[in-house]
Amino acid sequence: MSCLLALSAMAGAAGCASTEYVNEGPGQPTPRASGSLPPGAMGVCKQPFTKRPPIVSEELWAHAKPCTPRTPTSYIRIGYAKDGAAGADPEAEQLVQRVLEALAEGTKPDDGNNKVMGAIRAVRAYAARKDELRARIARDSASEQTCDVTYLLNTMSAARSKLSGGDACTAEVFDPEARAEACLFDAKRPEGLWLSSGWSCMTFTGALGNEASCHQLCGYDDYCARQVYCAAGDVNLLLCTLGVCLPEPSAGIK
Repeated sequence: MSCLLALSAMAGAAGCASTEYVNEGPGQPTPRASGSLPPGAMGVCKQPFTKRPPIVSEELWAHAKPCTPRTPTSYIRIGYAKDGAAGADPEAEQLVQRVLEALAEGTKPDDGNNKVMGAIRAVRAYAARKDELRARIARDSASEQTCDVTYLLNTMSAARSKLSGGDACTAEVFDPEARAEACLFDAKRPEGLWLSSGWSCMTFTGALGNEASCHQLCGYDDYCARQVYCAAGDVNLLLCTLGVCLPEPSAGIK
């Protein structure tokens, strides 16, 4: 019999103990509500006193928080050269312009690869003198082997467009102000999208893109797949020189 029936049948008997409800408080806010990084998302921060990389979305740059010593090492660091407050860095700016011009010509099957490889050699020479870039030079970069970066990225760009249903964005990161995933790259800059077309397979971040394998992005072309191993380290170095530094270790950096 229920407690109420027992009370009506037995006057004077000891009453049933009352149920106690402990106030547990409001609990922890969800990651999206608190602004922290949701599970599975990739974080991004901007290097203090640097300029917005031309290939990075203007909106994301405006929303990204400055990098600090407490920023997780898994975050992507964005920013290049120096702004006016920290002193100009004309060499870095000239190099970025040269790389962007080479990438704009890089898709051309006839001479595009020569342009890209020329920019890569210039970037390697620059990186060898910069502490923040030196560790990203692939160990076999000094070999005489010439990678076919044009074929690699042209093949991946075409395959990626099919796999994504035409979505131009090649990588999404968590926008801390919008509290949602946003495109890392400026969709109006085709050279940046071309360079990052193999992002989801060559960066090995584990959280970006559609996680398509390199074989998928190469359209199961063995020649293209061999170029991944040849060029991935230089793609990583080019991205960081352009102001998009991936967490390490990443492809080509062993």
